[in-house]
Amino acid sequence: MPWTRAFAYVAAAVVLAIVYWATAPPPRRSPAASSQRSATASPEPHLAIDTVRLEVGGRTVSARREGEQWEIVEPAGATVPSDLIAALVSAVLETPALPVTSDANSLTEFGLDKPSARLTFGRPGDTAVTLSLGGTNPAATGIYGQLEGKRQVILLGLNVRYYIDLVLRQAKA
Repeated sequence: MPWTRAFAYVAAAVVLAIVYWATAPPPRRSPAASSQRSATASPEPHLAIDTVRLEVGGRTVSARREGEQWEIVEPAGATVPSDLIAALVSAVLETPALPVTSDANSLTEFGLDKPSARLTFGRPGDTAVTLSLGGTNPAATGIYGQLEGKRQVILLGLNVRYYIDLVLRQAKA
């Protein structure tokens, strides 16, 4: 192999290395590093919630946070696993809701004229927030919702309805 060809290969490798270095994404942080939060970071949204009330078709399930666990307050004697309530809260609060429309004149098209469920979240020292849930979107991948007092309709993950169904089944058993 002539020295000019070898030099061309080395030059091409150097150019490719520079291009890679300039365009490569930054390295990912390790899970251990990302789990450590600074003292000034705000707490997870679901940790600020201390009460949850679910109303569906005349049935009500209420839970209150006691430390890290959720205890069922209503109906009396119902046993719903704490992690199931935590999963419901996380499904609503931690998954980004997609705005569908900011001016919902006709709530009928979203099933919000007669909501299928209402979720009320309470926080210590603050007013409760109520989320009304309507029908599923045409692709059946999400469920429409609307915060009480707001005109905007949002699309939540369909897993919210799944967790609601599980909570209701457990509360009935």
